[in-house]
Amino acid sequence: MIDRVKAGTFRDFVAELKSCYVILGDQQLYRGYCVLLAKLHATELYLMPADSARLLSDEMRLVAEAIAAVVTPWKMNYECLGNSEPHVHWHLLPRQATETDEMRRGPIWLRPESERKVPLDEDDRRALIASIRSQLAVRFADARIPPG
Repeated sequence: MIDRVKAGTFRDFVAELKSCYVILGDQQLYRGYCVLLAKLHATELYLMPADSARLLSDEMRLVAEAIAAVVTPWKMNYECLGNSEPHVHWHLLPRQATETDEMRRGPIWLRPESERKVPLDEDDRRALIASIRSQLAVRFADARIPPG
């Protein structure tokens, strides 16, 4: 996936920051769900140099803030698993206090993947990415954010 992001062929690329790439996740039941892919390869956060891990953490906090400004979640969940993809990456999952997320007090992984993978129509997807990019631009003067 990172190769596709670097090549500019990943459809849901949002932005490039100093330590990571931000992509829109495929589970938009949690509207605004994004994944941060660390640029530095490590299989565990504790295996990263401390400065790199701190920078990634700082960027994650500001990306979460940007997403929250767009989708105003009830709660933001942060997941760094790596069980199926042995590379440090963070899932940022905005949770809403609505009937559509009746499982909001539990981990999202309890819900079947087929229910989580809610696609957005093309116009909505583009608008959501543009809104998140706009909020990232406010927080990251040096972000690489594609036009459009």
